[in-house]
Amino acid sequence: MEIIGLIALFILLALFIMKQFIAPLLYMKKIDQQSVSDDYCVIDVRDYVSAHRCPYPKAENIPLSYLPRALKEQFECTKEIVLISDDLRGVRMAAKMIRKKKHQSVYYIQPM
Repeated sequence: MEIIGLIALFILLALFIMKQFIAPLLYMKKIDQQSVSDDYCVIDVRDYVSAHRCPYPKAENIPLSYLPRALKEQFECTKEIVLISDDLRGVRMAAKMIRKKKHQSVYYIQPM
């Protein structure tokens, strides 16, 4: 009986890891900065200081901590979404939040 419990625990752990870390990577696609045009909604999920130091043209700065509230209150975009972040972790978290609301692929850029 213990072995069945351990196997079930292992399967649940594998499903959790897949849902939290692997699945968001499947609907995130890296895009280069030159191909971003007016066909995309560009969201900068970096904090205010980083976004101010190195601004991205035509990007709306919504820090990651404010993103859930912004998605509920004010964010309406019918175009493809491009996220800008310094790290892949921030992009993955933002893509997961956006994916719950919009159900579409999310592109991302990591500025230099």
